[in-house]
Amino acid sequence: MAALPLLALLFAPAPAALAFQPPICSPQLRAPSHLRSTAERSDVLLGPITGSETNVKYPTARGSEVDSRRIVDYATSNNGDQSSSSEGSPLLALRLSHILFASEELASNTLEKLTAAEWNFDDMAAKVSNCAETREEGGAVGWVNLGEEFAADYYAEEEGRKNPNEHLDLILPREARERILSTPAKPGDILMVDSRRGVHLVQVVDVMVDVRRLSYVKARKQKKPAAPVVIQNEMEMGGSTKKKEGHGEGTKLAGVLGGALLEDDTPGLDLTYKIETMGCQMNSADSERIEGQLMSLGIRPLSDDETVEVRVETNNNGLMKETKKVKTEKKKPDVIVLNTCSIRDHAEQKVYSYLGPHAKRKRSGEDVIIIVAGCVAQQEGQSLLRRIPEIDLVMGPQYANRISDLLEDVANGNQVVATEASHIMEDSTKPRRQSSVCGWVNVIYGCNERCTYCIVPTTRGVEQSRPVESIVDEVAELVAQGFKEVTLLGQNIDAYGRDMLPKRKFSDLLRIVGDVPGLARLRFVTSHPRYMSLGVVDAVAETDTACEYFHIPFQSGSNSILKAMGRGHTREKFLQIVDRVRSKLPDAAITADVIVGFPGETEQDFLDTLDIMEKVVFDNVNTAAYSPRPNTPAATWDNQLPEDVKQDRLRRINELNLQHASERRARMMGRVVEVLVEERNVKVPTQVMGRTTHGYIVYFDGDIDELRGKLVNVKVDQCQRYYLAGKITEEDAN
Repeated sequence: MAALPLLALLFAPAPAALAFQPPICSPQLRAPSHLRSTAERSDVLLGPITGSETNVKYPTARGSEVDSRRIVDYATSNNGDQSSSSEGSPLLALRLSHILFASEELASNTLEKLTAAEWNFDDMAAKVSNCAETREEGGAVGWVNLGEEFAADYYAEEEGRKNPNEHLDLILPREARERILSTPAKPGDILMVDSRRGVHLVQVVDVMVDVRRLSYVKARKQKKPAAPVVIQNEMEMGGSTKKKEGHGEGTKLAGVLGGALLEDDTPGLDLTYKIETMGCQMNSADSERIEGQLMSLGIRPLSDDETVEVRVETNNNGLMKETKKVKTEKKKPDVIVLNTCSIRDHAEQKVYSYLGPHAKRKRSGEDVIIIVAGCVAQQEGQSLLRRIPEIDLVMGPQYANRISDLLEDVANGNQVVATEASHIMEDSTKPRRQSSVCGWVNVIYGCNERCTYCIVPTTRGVEQSRPVESIVDEVAELVAQGFKEVTLLGQNIDAYGRDMLPKRKFSDLLRIVGDVPGLARLRFVTSHPRYMSLGVVDAVAETDTACEYFHIPFQSGSNSILKAMGRGHTREKFLQIVDRVRSKLPDAAITADVIVGFPGETEQDFLDTLDIMEKVVFDNVNTAAYSPRPNTPAATWDNQLPEDVKQDRLRRINELNLQHASERRARMMGRVVEVLVEERNVKVPTQVMGRTTHGYIVYFDGDIDELRGKLVNVKVDQCQRYYLAGKITEEDAN
């Protein structure tokens, strides 16, 4: 049989490097056994958070657990013991690298250098590791199966038992693996373990999780196809004889996804998708990863100008029915993805409104797949299925790069909800970048802060930093593809590395990424005044590629409101950071986020906010009137402000913001600025659009096909509130 790319890629066997026997689960399984899935725990609060309670899975109150090694866990029993069934831990394997030393002293000294980011793990493995088998591969050990048993004679007691990691004995001996697999760890951690070969520094590079075991699956009430196609999933192959219900006999594919498997020489289905992205840069980056997964399955993006011929049955004077072509209409996508944001009020209502027409298509019999992703999906979970039964898949942000795994159960005729906490795995497919010039690179996911107004910790989970080497590799690959600018992303980017063992610093990461050969510009968002060190400012000043731009939300200028918000910083700390920026980089742009009308905010509190704006004179401030969000303490307080007061303060702060934005851009009049050309000016096709290092948009005449991705000098002759305009010049930037 011939298969379309959709299913050929979706259910293809794993590459050789990933192939291994599935875990042989037993009471002695050496996954983090003292941890267990919060889906199985009785102490997890599933209702709204008032501030006095602790949600173990996605905590909201300060002092609650924020270590992903404890929150992201994969055991199955309430007493902490692993199940003897293969239905146990969804955590299947760890991908490891190592450096082998002759002594603990050498290993300890190297670990200090790695922690300070003075040395790179892969480079050091290639230069100094005593392991000849892995030295040329930068110390890569590969995937280590968590199903390995360490009881004496376990594999000799019963014929047919085979150690899934036996092939690693000469590289990472069994005694070292036992220590590693009995220690809760996450990607980025570096462990020191002994073996008969010497002392190993072992880095956890990635994890492999069967995300389908973490999802809720509900069978649709529908007639099954007469002859479903059965595809064997890689996770179902191997030595284990017990299968999870619905997994053991392979996957039976139905509907628009299942129809992609056709006979030889039969033209393939042309499957299309449409994705709508709401919210922040993190959502934009997640959408790129979702699109990369969909395209790897052979599902292509639907263009806005695509049409299709529509034929309907018409009545010919009541005597007979005949089919005629009546019109050409816009082609509709086969897969709808709504990547949602829950940061603002009425977020849920926007989701229902957007999905209405697509749900109607499904009710009328069209074979369309509806997917809700992002923060509202994480927030609402199964309740979305009750509200809109036509939805096929609900998934939180942590599954953005694993949508293909979840679609397998959808193709089997099920509705799927994936909102359980999970380790973030490295991308298995390449994101579909929306730009060929500027790229997003995630460096840390989640947020451990507990701001009383914010839903992000509830929807994006705890902080999980990516390994330095993974970040550098992604940036280097983007540069090799021709990208000139990279923006490092994190909900709280200054917290990068504090969840790792040993801990790392974001300022060190900035310097390392900034030195990637060929990179022209480096940006980062979003900073938090509580954790933004003066060292970060110094790193920007000392790194040639780092743009003179800082986005530092201060949220309020009143210390009493900042305390009520749970921000963990004062106005004085924020102004200290601004002073450091102005002293090191006098021309730098500073932007921020502010909330007005927070519960209990007095007129004086509001005036304190305006005072900070006057002191700093921001290049731009994203403003918002406070709106209560689900599962946040502030939403339950009884000192909410009237809507008219909030709107009045929003109007006043916006007026000041516009004034300052104009003033900041006015200083650029007559200056020559370096502009990275990104796209065409959609309103004036003969012009191109780019940005300065300050983040200012600049328009000027030029051919986009010739200038895209180029750094050009432009002399500014027009300054507006939110953009500049000028002409190309041979003069040097000043």
